[in-house]
Amino acid sequence: MQDSLFQEEDNTSQQVALTSNSSSTSDPALSEVIRQISHAGRGQLEERFASVFRTSVDEVLDGRRTMRFDFSKVSAVEKSYLGAKMEILVRDEFDFGHGTFLDYMIDGHEVDAKFSATGDWMIAPKNAGEILLVMEASEETSLFSVGVVRAREEFLRAKTTRDKKRSLSAAGKKAISWLIKDARYPRNQIMSLHLRDPQAIQSIFASSGSGQKRVNELFEQLLEVHVNRITVQTVAAQEDSLKRVRDARIALRDSGILILGYHKRHRSIALTLGIEPIKQGQWLAVKVHPAEPESVARQAIIDGVAYRLAQLGDKPASAPKIPNE
Repeated sequence: MQDSLFQEEDNTSQQVALTSNSSSTSDPALSEVIRQISHAGRGQLEERFASVFRTSVDEVLDGRRTMRFDFSKVSAVEKSYLGAKMEILVRDEFDFGHGTFLDYMIDGHEVDAKFSATGDWMIAPKNAGEILLVMEASEETSLFSVGVVRAREEFLRAKTTRDKKRSLSAAGKKAISWLIKDARYPRNQIMSLHLRDPQAIQSIFASSGSGQKRVNELFEQLLEVHVNRITVQTVAAQEDSLKRVRDARIALRDSGILILGYHKRHRSIALTLGIEPIKQGQWLAVKVHPAEPESVARQAIIDGVAYRLAQLGDKPASAPKIPNE
């Protein structure tokens, strides 16, 4: 089985349990906002923010329409929109209210959302003295952080931009109460493959005029890898990605490739073959071969025939049609 590079990684982050510092303990409103955000996460704060960050970046990439997967190639205007997209999705995810003057109303307190890919949040004059939800995320490392800080005057650099914005000083960054620090959010699958095997990506996107051929190639290249919906949509560049997967099942069957989905029967086959469970919104391509009577490999019975995972040197054999696929 291929390694887990393209799977959603386990979070091995340094989750900070609501860091207490002099700023938050001496600021009741700030402490109440921190507690409310933590409570809104319902014990899944890291996972839910991770989902928001991945969704926000994917929506800006808009792979279904553009076939883009490299965020560094996105225009400056679109990159600036990422912060606005995260602000909206965070509000929806955690059911924060709309502020009167700032982005959110959290436990009766106005809070402004600030996103930066570098950790240098730009603070307008109207935000000076206000509570900020600061967020940072990097597509290069797939790491993100979320914290809360009050933009006190002593926490802001003296130097301003042309539009009078300032950033947090070293003391200001030290004053941040981190809810999450350096956590992982799911990688962009296609970008991960591109970094590992550029030729594979070139092969997948070679059929520029046929979304179906690209999807077929995708599953041929990513055997035993949990492929998500965004990846299929980006490669297909079409609305009906589900139909592309259904047709790929037919096209690849003669090559011995099964494309398994979330259907109960499909997940049962994957489990029997010793493959990690398939989650909703994922597909997994496996190459199979009829099992010899003496084979000791793990086997799945499909339509009365025993199949095992294919091995190097196997003679060509077609994959079975799975009932209910």
